[in-house]
Amino acid sequence: MGPPRGSMTPPPGNGRPRGEPARPPPSASSRAGPPPGVGQPRSGPTRPPPADDRAPPRPETDVPHNEIVRPIPDKELEELDALEDLAASETAELDPELEKAVGFTHFDTPASHDNLVTILTTREDLHLLASQTLVRVKSHEDKRSYLGLVVRGPFAEPDAVSTNSTIAIGVVVQGKKLTYTFDYHGRAEIEILGEESDGKLIPPGRRPRPKSPVFLLDDAESEHVLGMAGDMCLGMVVGYEYMEARFHPMDKAILPRHTGIIGTTGGGKSTTVATLIHRAQEAGISTIVFDVEGEYTHVDKPTDDPSMLEALKRRKQKPQGVKELHIHHLIGRDSRNPHHENLHPFALNFSSLSPYAIAEILDLSDAQRERFHKAYDVTKLLLEDFNIFPTTPEERRQVLELDELSTGFPRMTIQHLIDVVSAYIYSLSDEGKTETKSRSKSTSRKQADLLESAEGAEGATEGANPEPPLASTLTLYSEFRSNPGRVIGRVMAHGSRNEISWKTLAGKLHYLRRLKLFDVGSTKGVDYGSMLSAGRVSVIDLSDTDSPQLNNFVIADILRGLQEHQEALYQEANERGQSVNPVLIIIEEAHEFLSASRISQMPVLFEQVARIAKRGRKRWLGLVFVTQLPQHLPNEVLGLLNNFIIHKITDSTVISRMQKTAGSIDESLWNRVSRLAPGQALVSFSNFTRPLMVAVDPAPVKRLLVE
Repeated sequence: MGPPRGSMTPPPGNGRPRGEPARPPPSASSRAGPPPGVGQPRSGPTRPPPADDRAPPRPETDVPHNEIVRPIPDKELEELDALEDLAASETAELDPELEKAVGFTHFDTPASHDNLVTILTTREDLHLLASQTLVRVKSHEDKRSYLGLVVRGPFAEPDAVSTNSTIAIGVVVQGKKLTYTFDYHGRAEIEILGEESDGKLIPPGRRPRPKSPVFLLDDAESEHVLGMAGDMCLGMVVGYEYMEARFHPMDKAILPRHTGIIGTTGGGKSTTVATLIHRAQEAGISTIVFDVEGEYTHVDKPTDDPSMLEALKRRKQKPQGVKELHIHHLIGRDSRNPHHENLHPFALNFSSLSPYAIAEILDLSDAQRERFHKAYDVTKLLLEDFNIFPTTPEERRQVLELDELSTGFPRMTIQHLIDVVSAYIYSLSDEGKTETKSRSKSTSRKQADLLESAEGAEGATEGANPEPPLASTLTLYSEFRSNPGRVIGRVMAHGSRNEISWKTLAGKLHYLRRLKLFDVGSTKGVDYGSMLSAGRVSVIDLSDTDSPQLNNFVIADILRGLQEHQEALYQEANERGQSVNPVLIIIEEAHEFLSASRISQMPVLFEQVARIAKRGRKRWLGLVFVTQLPQHLPNEVLGLLNNFIIHKITDSTVISRMQKTAGSIDESLWNRVSRLAPGQALVSFSNFTRPLMVAVDPAPVKRLLVE
């Protein structure tokens, strides 16, 4: 049974007007295979031989059961010949440049968007317009030239009918029965990057006219336009066979502008971090990693992961560890690489932490905070009373310049502070009140002598006061134990009430001391000078702390120390007319350190980080925040970032929020974020002309998997 009426009509694009019937089938002796458009590329129509030379038509049994044919009347054949002759003469007069065109701009519609232009291309050129391909549009009508980038498509559309028409759907669905199908063309949308003017790219004030030819840019010009230049490679730009996503590691406008590596678990963040560590070390950058899981404690070894090895082979790269790895861990805690040759246990100095940051991290109530600062101030006075600090004119000038929002009081230990708090508790106890009351009744002069002694004559020692010391049952453990009476004298001069609040504060300080985090025996602190040496990778292994609060203490203190030492190195380099060595600080699980809830409770801590971020930009100190929960980071933190490496995110609300933060990324790219494969990322760097999809390079270093 024959096919339905009209189903045999080939579409325009086969060298004949729409609706013209197809030619008769060729004879076996004159042509082999199906006619143009039937399972093979298009070709110019061939006029059949004269009637008397034609081979007899094939018998019905010789026609394939699924081939649809209909003889073409002689009149239509003559008209077709005339059309071909006209096309041949017109083609001879075409601009030779058009031979290189890969498409032409389409007409606009009411649904068209500013800065987006639709281009149409032939089936043969469809593969040339891959996503993110750069093109040049020459609008001959108004003599303007534009640069654009493919942001949607390319899509394939039938030439003859609309894509959703019944006949188009029927032909495709019946693919098993019909060898004939419609010819098709390609459609893509390009984003206009700018108009070319005197060798420069300026913001476009107009749109290319319809039917303007579109040309591909070669790789060299594409790299120049997109800003893909530099010694550090992040990966391959999606849509290009050879173009690498590169940037200059020594460009102050890039890494010191701070970076966010964001994405869900399994999207490739850790691989990106490991690759970045390796690339930074090769470039001679000092790299410090706050590693809460211990993932990067073996990056001095080459990777042995089979999937990474295969990916490296495809990129023609070799597995390779970093050359100089040093692992730092808290004293009393283990490292995930306990036998590493460069293992450095450390303790924090209580005196280096801002008292305001300590109060925030301890989550003190208002009453406890007031008593904490009172005890802190009394401790400072006692340090001078006992000739601990300051002792020289230079140290006294240092005290005057001290900024307690960023650092603590020199030489103060947590035991000094606990002793003062204990003295307050003793003074408010029944025993303390009784002893103080009995002494106050003896003579006012004795009390005056006590206060005078509390003001401190230099060199005072135990026994200087002829009266028996107060607090005969008060036990102190710091240098203050040599004269408890002096401690009580200071406490009485700065009296306070509410014994319960003091006891609660004491409990939190004792907990902090039991952590053995501060001032542990002869254990040294972090050696910032060596940590900031060129090309060194320093991993702060926090995998055995299992306490976000403890991690916050460590991160806050080391960040402050790094900033201070980098400031000093920057000043020295400036005086010598040299440049300071760049530093990259990577903070894993940044949402634990700088979550919105923590920042609301710890504004001073955030101010410290913000100060480091702002001052670090000029002093080659770059921060990298890594998180799978960007929704927990407040706008204040995201506002510090200028560069983004965004892996797969499936939560639409998170994507929506990130869209507002990284406003330079267009919607077409955001639509792809939820479908990114592992290792792929949306990369927006300050040196890139526009954000791009990048296949991040596999990590050549060994990375431990976290269970």
